[in-house]
Amino acid sequence: MNILNYLILILAMWSWCVLFFWLIQKPVFGFLNKKSCTAAITPQAISRVYLKGAVSDFIIASYLTAIPILTGLVHTLYPSFDLRWVLTPYSIIIGIAVGLISIGDTGLYAFWQSKIDASVFSYLRHPKGAFASVSYSYLTIAILSACIVAAIFSCGWILIISEAQRHTLLAPLPTWQLAAAPILCILLLGCGFLIIRGLKIRPNNPSVVYFSPIPFFNHWALNPIYNMIYSLGTRNEFKGRFVTFDDKECSDLFTPLFPTDGSPQTKLLNNDRPNILTIVWESFGGKFCGAIGGKADVTPEFNRLAEDGILFTNCRASSFRTDRALPAIFCGLPAQPTTSIIRYTRKLANLPAFPADLRDKGYDTVAVHGGDLTIMHKSDFYLSSGHTRIVAQKDLPKNLDEDKWGIHDAPVADWVYDEVMRLSEKGNPWLLSLQTLSSHEPFTVPYNRLPDPAENSMAYTDSAVGSLIDRLKQTPAWKNLLIVVVADHGLNLGEVSSIRDSFSHIPMLWTGGAVKRPMKINTIMSQTDLVATLLGQLGLPHSHYPFSRDILADTYTVPSSFHTYPNGFLFTDSSGFTDFDNDSGMALYGSADANRERRGKAILQTLFRYLDKL
Repeated sequence: MNILNYLILILAMWSWCVLFFWLIQKPVFGFLNKKSCTAAITPQAISRVYLKGAVSDFIIASYLTAIPILTGLVHTLYPSFDLRWVLTPYSIIIGIAVGLISIGDTGLYAFWQSKIDASVFSYLRHPKGAFASVSYSYLTIAILSACIVAAIFSCGWILIISEAQRHTLLAPLPTWQLAAAPILCILLLGCGFLIIRGLKIRPNNPSVVYFSPIPFFNHWALNPIYNMIYSLGTRNEFKGRFVTFDDKECSDLFTPLFPTDGSPQTKLLNNDRPNILTIVWESFGGKFCGAIGGKADVTPEFNRLAEDGILFTNCRASSFRTDRALPAIFCGLPAQPTTSIIRYTRKLANLPAFPADLRDKGYDTVAVHGGDLTIMHKSDFYLSSGHTRIVAQKDLPKNLDEDKWGIHDAPVADWVYDEVMRLSEKGNPWLLSLQTLSSHEPFTVPYNRLPDPAENSMAYTDSAVGSLIDRLKQTPAWKNLLIVVVADHGLNLGEVSSIRDSFSHIPMLWTGGAVKRPMKINTIMSQTDLVATLLGQLGLPHSHYPFSRDILADTYTVPSSFHTYPNGFLFTDSSGFTDFDNDSGMALYGSADANRERRGKAILQTLFRYLDKL
């Protein structure tokens, strides 16, 4: 192969990469996720998606053609070396990776509202949990689609390689071509490096393609392979991240938002050592809860119980996933927009947690979940947060009704009733933490009241929770029982991103015989404030929780909430909310209020510094 054919081979393979993303990946992503767009998809918008996104497509083409550049050099210098020996298997491997990432990105976007990144591998470590959210038919279609996409990509390259091999001449090359081939190789690699890095002072990153205040257009433009590769290289996830202010300015912004002292001005409980049943309700967003303004007929049991308990009507979830919610609920720790602390088992042991505080006061502590607690380090978390005993699917009776996630909520609730009776008879104070699972995709439950699967699964869990609480009311254990029901996060079923404010809205209810009287508390609060507010009612200190506020204390003077999503945050206070995207550096929805934006950035800076030192 002469030097001209060598150059044509590399340019053809590079060009096929770009054309593949332009003709297949981007059209498929845009068409299947168009419902996620909050604005009209005009020809002008599409042209900008392609124009701005071309940078990331060029970068990936440069990454992927590095091996062909080196292989082509060897073949040019030694024509007897068959290109196909190396580049055909390489094409197949790269095609499979491109197919899986492209289809995975397209399929997950409706749920995550963000591009696929390295965090997906955390879920793939536990295949049962990773695939339990989808039906077999959905999974089959996704796999077939990935195979088709992989075949298209690989076949394009294989045809180019075969054509190049067909034009190979075994005659020795002229001396000048033998000398020029290594120089051309270096130039091609150098050009690829410049495309990957960029010509600015700082190297390229995914935000190089961002151009619009509408996140969907930015995500459409961004090459999913590039986002995946970039996220794999971002390993130090705490140190030096999200630094915006000097120490004093950051402290001045943060400190008024998070007072760690003060005394509650309202007493909610009859005594300060009740037994506590905490129910973490999967995906129970405010849109399902009539008691806080959602649909009236989905969770009638919760709505009824709210009339007799303490209902927190203006609570915001810390984030959008359970692995972020558990540290928020039990440790008062805000969720992180680019990672999850639950992955760092070494740091988990250093987090304060209210189950550990209660354990130290003599409480028996147990965590119960009908599923697999090894998924996403949940068993590590529950143990490190102070639960001395954990009960998972493998520990429960084998004949209970179950689905892909584990045992359904109703039979688990029956088991919890028996456990409450057993714990109460012992005489020691106790804390039982129940994490539900039935109201999770794919929403397959042994119940059929509502036509919408998600709403029906929520109604099923509602019936299980309502029945459990009604049964407990009939027992002596009720008199000294506090039941805390709180959602782990809201549920996004492909709705547009502009509803993130309503998506973060979740219900929280305190009920039981230990509650003094029914009331509604309408104060703006975060899910993380459960810890300090509860400890305040128990007369226990909470100054070791720097991100949790006692919302009933006299020091809680700036009611606000903080919610994170993939590399963005939502800060809400009495003046409104600001949804800020860190990738683009822009406020997306709500109002672009400089004060709320600065406060949210100060929280992120303080949070990541805290986690780095943990």
